[in-house]
Amino acid sequence: MKTKTKSLIISSILTAVILLLLNYLWPTPWNIHSVACFFKLLAMSVIIMAACLIHSVISDHGKDAKIPLMSLIIISSPVIALLALVIGLLSGAQIFNAGKYANIISVETVNSADMILSQDDTDSIALMDTASARQLGDREIGSIENFSAFNVSDDYIQLNVNGDAVKIAPLEYAGFFKWMKNKDKGVTGYVTVSPTTMTADYIALTEGMNYVPSAYFSHDLNRYIHKTYPTLIYDNIHFEIDEDGNPRYIASVYKKTVGLLSGDIVTGIIIVDPVSGETALYDLADVPAWVDNAVPGNLICELYNLAYKNKNGFWNGTAIGANTGCMQVTKVEYDSEDDDSESGTDFGYIAQDGDIYIYTGVTSMAADSSNLGFIMVNERTGQYRYIPVSGANEQSAINAAEGEVQQYSYIASFPTLINVDSELTYIGVLKDYSGLVKMYYMVNVKDYGKVVVATSREDCVNGYIKKLGLHPADSLIDCLTGSVADD
Repeated sequence: MKTKTKSLIISSILTAVILLLLNYLWPTPWNIHSVACFFKLLAMSVIIMAACLIHSVISDHGKDAKIPLMSLIIISSPVIALLALVIGLLSGAQIFNAGKYANIISVETVNSADMILSQDDTDSIALMDTASARQLGDREIGSIENFSAFNVSDDYIQLNVNGDAVKIAPLEYAGFFKWMKNKDKGVTGYVTVSPTTMTADYIALTEGMNYVPSAYFSHDLNRYIHKTYPTLIYDNIHFEIDEDGNPRYIASVYKKTVGLLSGDIVTGIIIVDPVSGETALYDLADVPAWVDNAVPGNLICELYNLAYKNKNGFWNGTAIGANTGCMQVTKVEYDSEDDDSESGTDFGYIAQDGDIYIYTGVTSMAADSSNLGFIMVNERTGQYRYIPVSGANEQSAINAAEGEVQQYSYIASFPTLINVDSELTYIGVLKDYSGLVKMYYMVNVKDYGKVVVATSREDCVNGYIKKLGLHPADSLIDCLTGSVADD
């Protein structure tokens, strides 16, 4: 009897330690609407089941081991957890919820002049993509005090700071031992890249950031947020700065709206001061104006595709359906350095009225070479706006630009949407394989045969103005509105 009691105590302690360690290493939300929560419960139930079986065998010395009723219930818990997960996933299947998915977003139709032409005080257009921003940002690492301890994060974010479109990325610890040696000082700053001037600057902080994604243990940002809000489902953890340049980390809070585990929408954000650790939770309607990215671009595109695939029922949006009214955001294909191609959803950014908008073309599910229109979505509020303007899609513009300089094998970036004398126009950059900007291009949306490339932006604009039959002296400021940077 003493042997059984001793075995029970030891197995219980070991099981508890393992479960606590698993929960610490896997900081997923304790929420039945979280898929990760079900997987953690499944893993925990397997551990408990194993401990129960081992205890039963050891306590009976491996002979005629009897499993009591409670142990049988515990042993069956992994099956119960797995069954609950499957039922939860099926409850959100599109075939059963086409109507809910069709109404998961609300889209307002507007005239192009209401959006693209609404910004009158823009004196420049930002064209730099994230890859080029990384190159410029990495060059600043040498100006950082104790630079060997840090890297510049690859996770650049597009922001609108005091009316200027900038890309920004924080420093991050270069590894565990670098964190151990420098954790008392914290992360010392961040890098800003101007897509307009093609320059980067390192901004040193007066106080270091302690709660960051590259830290460890209790200072790991994800673990810190989970400890503060253990039941919230959150993602899209990223770095931003307020209008005074103070560093903040933002996490989007999600809610499941279809079935038990499906239909993700953003309902709010968590703001963390990485210096002090102070946190604040906001509903989406109350997000501070300086926050630019509450609803991530990938989710914006995903929800649009999901809604318009199910607009007229599930079967209509399938391969065997008529696809009546079905639309999707533009897909583009890029050549990579190993001569393979990469394709997928892409989008640009438009800085307007203090906010950042996701912009991308919309085409039919047939994915032809023309757009039915464009969507512009406010990343802070999640408000969708649709501009019904037919014309060439972004892939056609990319192909047209690359075709003009095919002898150089330059790669065209995802274009920006601007307006030139009431003509919607794509504008972008052409880069070599090292990522350096070599040329600029402009392509007319309605007629992608009207394409101009040049080594400077001014020459490209003047050449395009001439092609439209306008006066070449018209300036960039007079003819173009909108401040944009692509992804």
